[in-house]
Amino acid sequence: MDSRGYEKNGVPYKEYSIPGVERRGVLAPEIIASILDEDKKPRNVGLMWGDGAGFRSLPAQDEDIAVAFISEDELIIEAEEYNVPVTCYRTKEGDKKRPALVYFHGGGFTMGSRKSVEHSMRLLAQYSGAAIFNVEYRLAPEHPFPCAVNDAWNALRWIRRNSDRLEIYKDQILISGDSAGGNLAAACSRRDRNMRTNIIKGQLLIYPVLSQCDPEIADHRFSLTDYEICPEQRRWIEAEILSLKNWTDNYHLYTRNSREDHAPDASPLFDTDFCGIPMTWIGCAEFDYLTYQAKLYAELLAKSGVDVNVSIYRGMTHGFMNHLGQYPQAEMLQMPVWSMQ
Repeated sequence: MDSRGYEKNGVPYKEYSIPGVERRGVLAPEIIASILDEDKKPRNVGLMWGDGAGFRSLPAQDEDIAVAFISEDELIIEAEEYNVPVTCYRTKEGDKKRPALVYFHGGGFTMGSRKSVEHSMRLLAQYSGAAIFNVEYRLAPEHPFPCAVNDAWNALRWIRRNSDRLEIYKDQILISGDSAGGNLAAACSRRDRNMRTNIIKGQLLIYPVLSQCDPEIADHRFSLTDYEICPEQRRWIEAEILSLKNWTDNYHLYTRNSREDHAPDASPLFDTDFCGIPMTWIGCAEFDYLTYQAKLYAELLAKSGVDVNVSIYRGMTHGFMNHLGQYPQAEMLQMPVWSMQ
């Protein structure tokens, strides 16, 4: 997959092209086929979730393409509010002790589970050689903010405290998540910084939710004109981008009021200080409302001296990691861009 690097507003970017497609501003062929295929409804492209009611799991659309033997161990992390279930994935090869990555699944804070990302976690364990901890946090609206981030934080601290028993290096713990899970990862990073617990070596955020509302910060304003869109696909692409923005604007099932919307543990973009956040990699879809948030977050990190890099996957829409084995870009997300050692 071809790529090009560039820097903008102090942030290093790497842009990955659509395999076999030179033209810019277009959707990947696989996504166009999904849009045109009326037999795949509701489809998990662009978060077309309807009214958001009644969903508790994402449709299984990806494939298990890991070829190494991956062990799976079930853990229960006891905490005062909720005993957090966790699945640990690891290969049997190499040294027993290894780095760790703590992962939080996506699903708009209201749906999804460890099962939603199990194939990605298995592949990530194969590629990285790390122990991957896949966390099952509580979902809204039954368990609103801050339940999910408290569960994520409790799991992270427990894994660090039990590093010897889990056979991981306590100074090589990364944190990661996609969409809502990326939000929880970023919130844990700021808690780690604020509480000076120094658990997290780095964060890998996959199209993360970084604000519960439209983050009009400084001179930044969301605009469709910021996206490069070819005229003949404009109606499809704009629908993909705006579907998630409309969800963010209209369905507040995780946070319950403006005060919670702007709390940095719910919206890391509204933090007042970004110094001390660990090194950060962000993977974004080209045609995703959340890419706007990710770029703004990356700029704020870079201005505060944080080592941050952003990868843009052209032709992709939100949720493309859920198409492992179908979209080549989904597999690319499993390959960390900096060493875990």
